Amino acid sequence: MSHTIIDVIPENILEIGIFCVNGTKYKEGIKRKELWYKQRYAEGLRIKISVNQDNIQTGMIEYVPGKYAWRTIHAEDYTVIHCLQVSRSQTHQGYGSALLNACIEELQNADGIALVTSSKPWVNDKKFFVKKGFKQIGKAEPYYELLVKQFRKAALPTFNVGWEERALTYGKGLTVFYSNQCPIIEDTLKNLKEAAKECNIEIHFCKINSAEKAQKAPFVYGTFGVLLNGQFLTHRVFDKDRYVRLLKSKTRAC
Repeated sequence: MSHTIIDVIPENILEIGIFCVNGTKYKEGIKRKELWYKQRYAEGLRIKISVNQDNIQTGMIEYVPGKYAWRTIHAEDYTVIHCLQVSRSQTHQGYGSALLNACIEELQNADGIALVTSSKPWVNDKKFFVKKGFKQIGKAEPYYELLVKQFRKAALPTFNVGWEERALTYGKGLTVFYSNQCPIIEDTLKNLKEAAKECNIEIHFCKINSAEKAQKAPFVYGTFGVLLNGQFLTHRVFDKDRYVRLLKSKTRAC
């Protein structure tokens, strides 16, 4: 495998992009993500993109100092990986390993690396990181794990528990929490709004605009989540019909 790892910085982000999506459909979401990245670069937020010998982008890793992590965890003095992605057409060629190694090489002053994983889509895959020496140190309902790879002996990261109690304060209806971290969220918000209307369910939107808010979110994922009547419903991105089916399975409103 011949590849290059590119560091995305505020000065080249318009040229390099953010890897995860492209095209006119997500144009506005991409702009918001780019601005979100620029605003948090000084906090240590970083993106690296792998490029193959044909100059095709093959994967990306996004990570940040634990103090500024956009996940509902406490990981002071660790680095937190938000996401690591490789194009489906480029898997099993070593790009994920190369991106992770590039991240590790520059983080030796941290106590280690932590991340949230899940068996569900849209969250980091546990199996890959376990193969790379990460260990599970926590579990959260309904389907999340907290993994860590330590560089030295130190206090371990933890989930910021209590999200169930925080969720209950939001009461009846749908409450949708979102941020600009993911560029495809704009369409998802529209889908949720239409699904709520079809099911005659009241809906409210809450924007997460800081790492502090993400770390204290009423759900584990931190940057996107949906509550129904004060209880966690999903963190996943669906079309309107899939949301309607999910709501029908949980309520009699539809």
